[in-house]
Amino acid sequence: MEEIRREKGTHILVIPYPVQGHINPMLQFSKRLASKNRRLIRITLLATESISNIQDSSSSSSDHISNVHIHNLPDPPKELHEKFGNIDAYLHHLKAAVSHSLPDIIHKNRDETEVVIYDSILTWALDVAREFDLQAAPFFTQSCSNLAIYYHLYQATISIPLLEPAVSLPSLPRFQINDMPSFISVPGSYPDILKTIFDGFPHFHQVKWIFCNTFDMLEEEFAKRLVSKGLKITLVTAFINAESIQARAGEIEIENISDTTEVDRDVSNAEAFLKEFHELVSLKLPQVIEKLKYTGNPAGYLIYDSVAPQALDIAKQLGLPGAPFFTQSCAVNVLFYNMPQGLLRVPVEDKEPPMSMTGLPQLELFDLPSFVYDMVSYPSLLANLANQFSNFREADCIFFNTFESLEEEVVSWAASQWPVKNIGPTIPSMYLDKRLQDDKDYGLSLFKPEAETCRKWLDSKDDKSVVYVAFGSLAALGEDQMEAIARGLKRSNRHFLWVVRETELKKLPSNFMEGTVEKGLVVTWSHQLEVLAHKAVGCFVTHCSWNSTTEALSLGVPMVAIPQWSDQPTNAKFVMDVWRVGLRAKVDQRGLITSEEIELCIREVMEGERGLEIKRNSEKWKQLAKAAVDEGGSSDKNIEDFVADLVCS
Repeated sequence: MEEIRREKGTHILVIPYPVQGHINPMLQFSKRLASKNRRLIRITLLATESISNIQDSSSSSSDHISNVHIHNLPDPPKELHEKFGNIDAYLHHLKAAVSHSLPDIIHKNRDETEVVIYDSILTWALDVAREFDLQAAPFFTQSCSNLAIYYHLYQATISIPLLEPAVSLPSLPRFQINDMPSFISVPGSYPDILKTIFDGFPHFHQVKWIFCNTFDMLEEEFAKRLVSKGLKITLVTAFINAESIQARAGEIEIENISDTTEVDRDVSNAEAFLKEFHELVSLKLPQVIEKLKYTGNPAGYLIYDSVAPQALDIAKQLGLPGAPFFTQSCAVNVLFYNMPQGLLRVPVEDKEPPMSMTGLPQLELFDLPSFVYDMVSYPSLLANLANQFSNFREADCIFFNTFESLEEEVVSWAASQWPVKNIGPTIPSMYLDKRLQDDKDYGLSLFKPEAETCRKWLDSKDDKSVVYVAFGSLAALGEDQMEAIARGLKRSNRHFLWVVRETELKKLPSNFMEGTVEKGLVVTWSHQLEVLAHKAVGCFVTHCSWNSTTEALSLGVPMVAIPQWSDQPTNAKFVMDVWRVGLRAKVDQRGLITSEEIELCIREVMEGERGLEIKRNSEKWKQLAKAAVDEGGSSDKNIEDFVADLVCS
């Protein structure tokens, strides 16, 4: 009987939070998993319909994600998707959709479904997994350092508001307040997000694995890696069109948890958006799991985005193991974990001394996640980030999108507490080890990139001569800051490629594009990996999201950090003071970065004395990132061990 079960293979359910920064690393992890044993491993990824509809048409990957199937979940109502502030309602919708779909997916793959890997903020996914008697593992999409900060806050090692100007935590550098994730340093800004983070921690000890998107030497590619190990992967997604992802997904099957509604989503209301997202997952995930039982490839494991912890509950209810996937750094995740524990008291105030926590450097106020010191602006987001630790200890494994040497001390501390597996960096194989055939891009882009325009323009420039500027898909800078950046770029007298989303173009100074045509190129979107990998790029002016940070680290590009919110201040702290691969631009008394400061940072990185050390360190981390995912590397071994547990158990 056991031999028959093994021959049928293992089916893993993956549940990401439906935004690009969370879907990409979990999708790539799925590919890595599936690649370990293509005959025996199958993966289903849950995704909402609108997410599945998004396709990077210029990408050159094969017609499907290797061994990863996409299952559609219904989209939330328009008012929830566009109003990003209503995160509770959005997550509630997602939970309902997943809970509704999961039984069908599991029943369709009755003999094989064993594991649920969920985004760490989807804490209810663990409960769903338990309902079906499945193993579950959270996946942390931020850095391990960020995880550590949140964990210490959850554990009450620190509290918010921060009462001291700096924070010292075990295995982490000393953080000033503005180095902390914004949810911590700005109390009350996103309480729902912080709650979501916290909700994931109570169940940490209930899981066999915890996945971190990092690597031993650092901190959608994970799914590719799983496929390469022979697993069959189904990617369950929401709010993105499944057909478009399927065209890019290789052997990864896409399950879109779709709805009958045809209205557009309102993502500006984060509370409603998250509430509906949670409802969607809770409703649809059980149906997806049940459905898979009857396909000949039942789900054997659920990997879910950590922001959907209810996915673990669903997995357990359906008899599946589950694992959250944390998309932020390990450090940020630990910080959020410590909030509900009472180790980090929020809100943190400017007068407090630097914080000290296990595995973390000393943190000043603005080194912390923004939600920690600004708890008013985004209360829903903060609450949901905290909520991801609610059932943390029930997960069978915890995935972190980092690698061990990148966040060595905090990763070591986290591994001593939870069943952690660091599997990052989760970027396409072509830019790292080149072992996954046709894995040249993420296969997903929220906007249409001006790829050919960027490519031709960069080809005409000298090596290491271009400043690349991009602030991601969400950050909205004020007009004063946009003007300062524009003037700073002009003052630097360097060639620059600046990504300004179409909705942000109106904030550029009058006649700026016409006046800088000889030096600069402004595009509305780019293939960021392709740009960063181009020989002409010598500096990256970035908001320091975890994905952008790990991409720059993996490609050896020095950075000028201009963090905006969330975990970005903490990532910027590590960029400048821990990894020493860039500079953090200083703000003035108004909270703005002047054109003079931007010029100074660019010149120092590109041509100054400090720039020489920064370039050496950037090359060092590039090699360490590649080594982590290459054959025998720390992240590769963690994926191998995870697959071996599945296939041989």
